[in-house]
Amino acid sequence: MLACVVLLPLASAKAQGIVRDGEIEQLLKDYSRPLLMAAGLKPERIGIAIINDRRLNAFVTNGQNMFIHTGLILEAEEPNMVIGVLAHEIGHITGGHLARGSEALANSQGPALIGTILGLGSILAGAGDLGIALITGSQQIAMRNYLTYNRGQEAAADNTALELLDATGQSTEGIIGMMDTLANQEILSEVYQDPYARSHPMSRDRVNAYRAGAEGSPYQDARDAEELIFRHKMAQGKIYGFLDRPSVTLRRYGNDQSLPARYARAIALYRQGLRQEAVQTVDGLLAEMPDNPWLYELKGQIYYETGQADKGIAPYEKSIELQPDEPLLLIGLASCQLGVGQSRGKVHRAINQQALVNLKKALRLDPSNPTAYFQMAKGYGQLDETALGQWALAEYHAALGSREAKRHARRAAKGLKKGTVEYIRTIDIISGPDKPGSR
Repeated sequence: MLACVVLLPLASAKAQGIVRDGEIEQLLKDYSRPLLMAAGLKPERIGIAIINDRRLNAFVTNGQNMFIHTGLILEAEEPNMVIGVLAHEIGHITGGHLARGSEALANSQGPALIGTILGLGSILAGAGDLGIALITGSQQIAMRNYLTYNRGQEAAADNTALELLDATGQSTEGIIGMMDTLANQEILSEVYQDPYARSHPMSRDRVNAYRAGAEGSPYQDARDAEELIFRHKMAQGKIYGFLDRPSVTLRRYGNDQSLPARYARAIALYRQGLRQEAVQTVDGLLAEMPDNPWLYELKGQIYYETGQADKGIAPYEKSIELQPDEPLLLIGLASCQLGVGQSRGKVHRAINQQALVNLKKALRLDPSNPTAYFQMAKGYGQLDETALGQWALAEYHAALGSREAKRHARRAAKGLKKGTVEYIRTIDIISGPDKPGSR
């Protein structure tokens, strides 16, 4: 498992997918927690996921889940810029915009349907040009009505962002700077853009609206804490290190001796297969930051992924000591333990069982983590507990939405003891809805 940055489903780092990283997820939670509390929301009920996409974007979907592009983190010069965007997305949640948007889309389709029926009638009556005009015109009107409604939602979310930033004592300069960046990236001059054919207000209009809304705020000169800025730079270094080509990362940071630059270089060196140089760089960082759990995580990962899982156990244990109850760290430790749980032709039952304990704890904290289930299947396999291994594989494929889930579940059901939690979950997978192409 790529404990620092993982793409799910399993894919190359170039592919778009979900990025799992404990350090960056914790940073985004710390960014959003004050905003969520000010909005009357419970932070533990709001999901935050990171998408491997270099475009500057964030969005809300599935009720209360925020998705943040890596591009947003990389483009943000300071934490306040990300915080401002998060405030906007929280505005969509508190406004119930997803549910209302679906209703608005359904309502906008009524006129289009009527226009289509009338248009088809005209075509059948021999008035082809009139019929096509009716169909096309009604569809354009419906789309414009919906986009107008959507722009209203965006403006409402912007207003909520202003309120949340003010309530938490934070400046709007970050979100204004982000809107400025978007405005400068407009493909066409705003003079030639049709504001009625856009789902968002014009970026320049939003900048002006934010500036007007922020007038008189006592927090305009507020700045992020130095510790938060440092963590932001470290997160940027990690993203560049893992998702760019190593040669690109090394050129990007050159001879920069800052901690974030050395962090990025350590990752790039490890990805080049230069284990010794990478570990030396991490050790140099640890000498200056001995209480940083993510550096121990990286050291453990380097050892694990370069074939020295036994040396990865101690760093992972230290990372968990410093950051308890972090599921990705527990999965990383378990992966190392399983790496030595069957070595030199011998199964070490005690270390395999300890790995399973860590994986079960990780799943209590992160119930749908497919990597944990995949490693669990390996652990049960090394202990010759075939039915439990098949159950873990079924859970793994179910978490990924794969059609293979039911096949493994049927195999597991034959050997699992009835009434156990694993048996019940297996039956749930078997009786659940079929995935496309499932057998």
